[in-house]
Amino acid sequence: MNEKIRLAEKNDIPALCEIWEKCFSDSREYIELFYKNNFERIKIFAYCEDGKPVSMLHLIDADLIKKEKRQAAKFIYATGTLPNYRKNGCMSALIKFVTDLADKDSFALFLKPSSPAASKFYKSFGFEEKSALNIVSINPADSKPLTAFDLSFIEYNRMRETAFNEISHIKWDDAHIKWCVEENEYFSGKTLGINYDNKEYFLMGYPENNELVINETDLSVNQLNEISASLCDVFGTKTVKAYMPVCDEGDNYVSVLLYNLQTDRPYINMIMI
Repeated sequence: MNEKIRLAEKNDIPALCEIWEKCFSDSREYIELFYKNNFERIKIFAYCEDGKPVSMLHLIDADLIKKEKRQAAKFIYATGTLPNYRKNGCMSALIKFVTDLADKDSFALFLKPSSPAASKFYKSFGFEEKSALNIVSINPADSKPLTAFDLSFIEYNRMRETAFNEISHIKWDDAHIKWCVEENEYFSGKTLGINYDNKEYFLMGYPENNELVINETDLSVNQLNEISASLCDVFGTKTVKAYMPVCDEGDNYVSVLLYNLQTDRPYINMIMI
C-alpha cells in the first residue's frame, strides 16, 4: 500500500469537507449532512501529506446482479484533490490503489465521470463504457388523473428489485436507498408510488428549473407520457426529463464507466444526485 494512502477517520471529516468544497459546488450544509448520514457505511481512502488528507476517494458497496448471478461491486464517488496538490499524481495513486484491490478481490468498480476529461483520465486505468441509460424528454399534453402515494426507502428498494430482477443491474442495500431518498428530499424531490391501471409502480424525481427530473422509475415511456401533466402538477413543473433503463426511445446517455466487469451491460442508477 502506498504509505501516503490510508482510510479516513472521523477526525478527518473537516479536511474532507475542505476538499469537497474546493472540488464541487455543493453547500457546506449538504456536505456535512452527507458525512453525518453516511460516514459509517462507506470507505474513504485519503491521500495524505504530512498526515492530512489532500485528495480523496469514496467507495460505496453494491452488487452487480442478474437473477442468481452476482458480482460484488463498489461505486467510486466524490473524488477530488485540493487545488495546490493537483497534477502531482495523488488521484492517480488512489485510482491505482482501488483498481489493484478490485483485481485482487474480483469485484467491479463503477463511477460517473464529471466531464469528458475525467472520462479520459479514468479510461487510462482500464475503465470502460459498458453501461448506459436513455434520457427521454416529455412535453405534457392531456393527461390521465394520477393516484400517487409516498414510498418508504424499504418499499422503494423492494419494488426496485422486483422490477429489475430480469435484467443485469446494480443492487443497492437499504442504507444506500435510504440516503438516496433523503438526498432527493433535500433537493425538494419526492419518492412516490404510482397507481396505474391497477398496478403499483415507483418513481423518484425532483424539480429543477421548471423541469421534473425523474432519477428512476419502472413506468414505461408510454405510461409517463399519459400521466406527465399530472406528474408536473405534483412537482410544480412544466416538462419532464426521465432517466430510463435502456429502451428504444430517447437519447442514449453514457452514465457510468466500469472496471473489472464480469457480466453483460448492466443497468446502473441511483448513484446520487
